[in-house]
Amino acid sequence: MNKKEMCLIGYFIIFFVFCWSVYFAVFFTSSPTQNSTTLELVHVIMRHGDRNPDKVSIGLLSPYLDEKYYAEGYGQLHKAGIIRAHQVGSYLRSRYNNFLGPTWNIKHLEARTSDYNRTKMSLQLALAGLYPPVGSQMWSSIYWQPIPYNYVPKFEDKELLPYNTCPRFNELLNDIYEEPNNKKYLERYNETFSILENKTLRKMDPESAFYLYIGFQIQEQLGYPLEEWTKAVYPEPLHAEMIDFYHLITNTTEIRRIIAGYFLKKLLTDTKAKINGTIEPPERKMFFYSAHEVNIAAMLLTLNEAIFELPPYSAFIIFEVHKIEGVYGIKMFYQNYKQADPVLLKIKGCDYFCPFDELYRVVEKYLPEGDEECFGGARVS
Repeated sequence: MNKKEMCLIGYFIIFFVFCWSVYFAVFFTSSPTQNSTTLELVHVIMRHGDRNPDKVSIGLLSPYLDEKYYAEGYGQLHKAGIIRAHQVGSYLRSRYNNFLGPTWNIKHLEARTSDYNRTKMSLQLALAGLYPPVGSQMWSSIYWQPIPYNYVPKFEDKELLPYNTCPRFNELLNDIYEEPNNKKYLERYNETFSILENKTLRKMDPESAFYLYIGFQIQEQLGYPLEEWTKAVYPEPLHAEMIDFYHLITNTTEIRRIIAGYFLKKLLTDTKAKINGTIEPPERKMFFYSAHEVNIAAMLLTLNEAIFELPPYSAFIIFEVHKIEGVYGIKMFYQNYKQADPVLLKIKGCDYFCPFDELYRVVEKYLPEGDEECFGGARVS
């Protein structure tokens, strides 16, 4: 081996050591805030990863209607979504490495998903990133270990799928559509809906137009060219209609009690149990939910009301429960991938660190009292 070759090998070793040091610093250490002794509990809710379109989000005359164009099937995760969902878990591992400890334990984590393939797969991928096996948990050359998760059947899940589960939600949404001011406002989309009905052969309302916006977006992401006629409606005014639809489904206190309230109620109930020392098991450190963009949107519009956009694939909200100077409270972070780390949000009516009692006071009006608000029989003024 000559001197030049030895120098090249030396440079390679130095470069490797440098890269490993950076990797270790990024993925296996955390900031004092994220792993401080004040952290007591973490709730995470994420949108699933990138996916193929559902059939309902494709026009009946589209050249890409046939499922043959989507190798994994309608509505399923594709490769980009697999990668992105796994990265969520890897990020959470880096953020909470000290808090969670290095090894998986059933007492530390409750993982739950909605009853959809794409959310189940996303949760499995995120858990693989969150808990890569180490030490005695290594069982093969595959750098993965199985982590259990739970789900509630699709039409029984009030927390993650209230728009599927709750007949009352659709009743309230129809009332919102017919409210005179809203009905007048929605007239601006009459021409858009007419074009969509003629070109897609699908009956249009604000929800159907929302699905088509998602479908057009996915088609672009997959590299399938949009038809020429779509330029009249996409991205605008369909983008504006999409944002309006999210505001419609959170338009009143009564409908927010359904679309956001059941999940909020579980989050606060679990947090209070942690504070009171009654949580089971007492070692619980994290609740992790895999759901949909509407869940993220409902939380943002109910708790923050920031300038709103469509939550991107694998967007997530973190609710950190801290005990600071004897006071329990929550910090809310949002990851929309416009920056490296999730952004700390100010909770509406409270502050960046919102004491639990104050948070409960702020959101109490959005908390349903029972199942009747989902299935009917109770109206809230």
